[in-house]
Amino acid sequence: MTNKTLVAYFTKGGATEEYAKVIAETLTASGLAVELRNLASDIPDVTVYDIVVLGTGVRMFTVYRRWRKVLKQKTLHNKRLFIFLASGTAIEEPEKAVEKFLQPLINKYDLKPESLVSFPGKIPEKWAKLDGQKDTLKPEKAKEWAHQIARMLQSKHT
Repeated sequence: MTNKTLVAYFTKGGATEEYAKVIAETLTASGLAVELRNLASDIPDVTVYDIVVLGTGVRMFTVYRRWRKVLKQKTLHNKRLFIFLASGTAIEEPEKAVEKFLQPLINKYDLKPESLVSFPGKIPEKWAKLDGQKDTLKPEKAKEWAHQIARMLQSKHT
C-alpha cells in the first residue's frame, strides 16, 4: 500500500502541535511513512501525499487563515483526508467545535474528509478559573484517533 502521509498543522498556543506530534508518532508506529510539517514554515503541495492529516487551532472564534490555504488545494479531493481541531470549545463540547469551526470550511471547499475530530485546546492562564482545570490537553485522545485512522486505512487496503 502506498502510504506517504502528511501530518500538517498550524498553531499559536502549542496545543495543535502537541496533538500533531502524537498523531504522527502513532501513524509512524502503525507502518506509515509520515512527514510532520508546521504550516508556519511553508504551505506544502499535497500532491505528493496519499494521506493528509490536517490540524488547526482556533483564535478569536476562527481557524487560522494560513491553515485554510491548504484546504484550498484542489488535489485534496483525491486524498485520504483527516482533519482535527484543538479548541477550548472542545473541552466540554467536542462535537459543537467540529460543527462550528470545521464543518463550514468542509462545505465551502467541498471536501470529503474520512474523519473530523476536535481535541481540547489550552486555556490561557488569564482565563483559567482558580479552581478549574488548567491542564486540558488530552494526548491520549489524539493517539486513539490516530489508531482509528490506521485501522481505516488498513481495512480499505485488505
